[in-house]
Amino acid sequence: MRGPPNQPSTFWAPCAASVSPTTMRRMSNAMSMTPTYPLPVESIREQLPSTRAAAYLNTGTAGPIPALSAAAMAEEARAELETGRIHPTGFGLLRERISALRAELAALVGAEPAAAALTQGTTAGMNIAVAGLDWKPGDEVVTTTQEHGGALLPLYVLHRRHGVKVSFADVGNGEAGRALEALGRAIRPGVKAVVLSHVLYTTGATLPLKEISDLAHAAGCLVIVDGAQSVGAIPVDAPSLGADAYAFSGQKWLCGPESTGGLYIAPQALERFEPTFISFMGVDHDRYRWDDPSVLPVSPGAARFEFALPYRPSVAGLLASLTWVRDQVGRDGALRQIGENAHYCWERAQEVPGAEVLTPGGQLSGLIAVRVAGQDPVKTVERLAAEGVLIRMIPENGALRISTGFYNTPEEIDRTLQMIGS
Repeated sequence: MRGPPNQPSTFWAPCAASVSPTTMRRMSNAMSMTPTYPLPVESIREQLPSTRAAAYLNTGTAGPIPALSAAAMAEEARAELETGRIHPTGFGLLRERISALRAELAALVGAEPAAAALTQGTTAGMNIAVAGLDWKPGDEVVTTTQEHGGALLPLYVLHRRHGVKVSFADVGNGEAGRALEALGRAIRPGVKAVVLSHVLYTTGATLPLKEISDLAHAAGCLVIVDGAQSVGAIPVDAPSLGADAYAFSGQKWLCGPESTGGLYIAPQALERFEPTFISFMGVDHDRYRWDDPSVLPVSPGAARFEFALPYRPSVAGLLASLTWVRDQVGRDGALRQIGENAHYCWERAQEVPGAEVLTPGGQLSGLIAVRVAGQDPVKTVERLAAEGVLIRMIPENGALRISTGFYNTPEEIDRTLQMIGS
């Protein structure tokens, strides 16, 4: 696995005129941090101001933005305002930054940079992969009963547009044995693809993806994975897991801005996926010909699926977030802390009066789902928010979902569960 190229120390240096003294102090503190474990949680929270405004336990929707990331975005926006967006060197610099970001995203899922594309989020990546296959009337795709709309809605378009059959495997709450049994019954020769989440957004269960991929490949199926709740929360090695396509978001567990994300395409499956949209972002400019429609010179790797010029501040913000976690927090330590917080939350949730913990204990991620008898989950979420505790409700199962980030504390978890049970 190859890591991203090193960047000059001034690569994301913010302009002092656009950054407040408080932010400058936080940035200075962040620059002096080095990865250690146990994590210096209070120092980390200093770099994440929103974690001090409330008990931030909904990273599964959107993670807190680091001060460094906010400063990088502000500086990029300031530069666009003051110097414009059309300087001859600007596009070359943007390409360099996209290349660096692509390498960072690839490293997160254990892949080479050529196997990764920059996208606008998990849903965008799922649409790219699903729509990229050659679907015909009567084809079949298998998914599960616990999927997010980001995976399901592209399949519904296939059903409506191409007459594709969408089959659902009932995986319960995501227990490994039940999931494998249900998917084993549904996956058979003739099924074109299996589309599912690595971590279920409804219950937080981590599915046995390697075993599922083995079943699918044995039947000749491709495996397209929604990684919205896995990348940045649990260790991910997409090639070893057998994923043919693996989509993920920047704004959740990676603490980046909205409309960012990545898509891994396995090299051996690359030619099975055709670009549905295409632009200059996804072609080999040296081979492009304006007068010959028979030549479609797509980029040699997954970059062929990049079809929109990204917003420069968003590129700056996501890259700043990723490098901060990698170099200052430590990626391994962050994953370990998320896991320890999840385990603590799962154990303490068993003690909440009337609570049913939906998350299988041996398959934890960073999400714990709890359903309390007699409670209106919408009102519970509103009540907690009014008291400075941010979680969310899952409409499909009526559960309260708690996200345990590497910046959360046991005290926050205890307070949250106590309020849920009161």
